[in-house]
Amino acid sequence: MRTQFQKYKIYIGVLLLGIIWGSTWLAIKFGLEKSPPFFAAALRFIFAFIILFIWQKIKGYTFPRDIEYWKNTTIIALFMFIIPYAMVYWGEQYISSGLSAVLFSSQPLFVVIFAHYISKTEKAGINKIVGLLIGLFGLFLIYKDTIDYTKPQSFQGMTALLLAAASAALGLVLLSKKKHNVDPVPEVMIHLGITAIAFVLMSLLFEEIPENIFSLKLWISISYLAVFGTAFGFILYYWIAKHTTAFLTSFSIFISPVFAVFLGWLVLDETMNIIGILGVLPVLVSVIVTQIKNKSSQIN
Repeated sequence: MRTQFQKYKIYIGVLLLGIIWGSTWLAIKFGLEKSPPFFAAALRFIFAFIILFIWQKIKGYTFPRDIEYWKNTTIIALFMFIIPYAMVYWGEQYISSGLSAVLFSSQPLFVVIFAHYISKTEKAGINKIVGLLIGLFGLFLIYKDTIDYTKPQSFQGMTALLLAAASAALGLVLLSKKKHNVDPVPEVMIHLGITAIAFVLMSLLFEEIPENIFSLKLWISISYLAVFGTAFGFILYYWIAKHTTAFLTSFSIFISPVFAVFLGWLVLDETMNIIGILGVLPVLVSVIVTQIKNKSSQIN
């Protein structure tokens, strides 16, 4: 039985991850100003992998040789990293970082759907569904003025972010099924390595190398995303997934747009109208509503 302290650690971890990933949308946007999407993503995952690889080699880590392990871990990497980040980096070229964060935050809704059919312990209850709908309504209010269905590229970018959210949700549910066998650091390292290879190949096939790859803005973006948004962020994400349900883990994604809005105001001097500010309240209410029932089952 988990102690109360362990529960608080998990809740703090979810909050911290929401803050970190709320800031990554701005960093991605900065990087895309100086680089094509797949090239920027490749750099991010290469450097994040190198950081964790050096750490693990110092600890004496050896790669698994089990074929079944590599099959399963490649599937999770595909749905949790490769497809989502391909869609995120491509889609965010055409829509704002804030709207990208809002759309990707629909992941918990997809988690509820996938977990209901895949997981035996995370059946959807009315409180989860109602809470998520309340929260999504609040997020819609925050950025409703930025949604423009009349622009084809904007609509395509929005669709890409929703596909990214659905894919990441499926990956999280698959990861959650094997959470008791997950060691966060090496698991993240291997997934990042597979993802880095995939993005290098996509960049070589579909893009031209940017003329100025030594742009300070690009490398600040890549460094922040590799260290905080990827290496540290996903270790924390996998640790949370190991100790709680896929649904509660996904709330780090769901609350990140709230911090993206705040950081947009703080860093880029973006402003919001009163309706957008009031939109934050349903998000907070949704977190409470979804945790009312079966609270003890959220952490196990």
